[in-house]
Amino acid sequence: MGRSRLLIVVLGLVWSLAPAARAACADDIPHAATREQTSYASGAATVRGLIYRPARPNGAGVVLLHGARGLAADATTFDPHAVQLASRGYHVLVPNYYDAAPGRERRTSRDMRVWRGVARNGAAYLAQQPGVEANRVALWGYSLGGFLSGEAAMESVGVAAAVALAAGLDGGEMGRDRRAVPLLLIHARTDPVISPMSTRRWGDGLQRRGAMVEVQALDWDGHGFDGPTWCDVFGRTRAFLERALVGEGA
Repeated sequence: MGRSRLLIVVLGLVWSLAPAARAACADDIPHAATREQTSYASGAATVRGLIYRPARPNGAGVVLLHGARGLAADATTFDPHAVQLASRGYHVLVPNYYDAAPGRERRTSRDMRVWRGVARNGAAYLAQQPGVEANRVALWGYSLGGFLSGEAAMESVGVAAAVALAAGLDGGEMGRDRRAVPLLLIHARTDPVISPMSTRRWGDGLQRRGAMVEVQALDWDGHGFDGPTWCDVFGRTRAFLERALVGEGA
């Protein structure tokens, strides 16, 4: 099955499944969101993905960026957590940035630039949705997607904050853009793919470029995560987004 056909099948599968059938976290709330397929333009490409719409919007939005294995690998993991974010009021966009440039083992600087553009344009697309305020959209990413989220946030005034999970300088070359934007970097104790040292070095560089960086370590070893650790990751994510996008007491 070709990559494009596989993605269509995966998106259709995620879209058709009831969120209630998913594995739950201890702090889950009742579902109050819808999920649908969507697309938007980024350069000359049409980027496909999923959008989660809250029943009661809080004015904020989040773009979730997949890892290097592609959206087909991460969509079902992200789905229950995207539903929970949306049920708490966030509009959530999960795009396939490989629609703009295919994933490959040896990434070029052009690939990284195009994918950061997908992230920025995704934030702009989300900001145009009813119930979303333009200055309250964040990026979130895992692994390669995490590196893209942090660097795209540094170069885009349309991004209010970013979260990078299991991301660091092992995944790419640091940019030069300077911006005072809040960033949360989350890493495992040990990671054979993206070392915690490279995460911390990236965080130090981001701070020198003006970012307000918070680094948190998980009680976990490895680049992939089990269910409870994903729950921990998104619990930390929600706490950060409440501070950065929604405000105290949300």
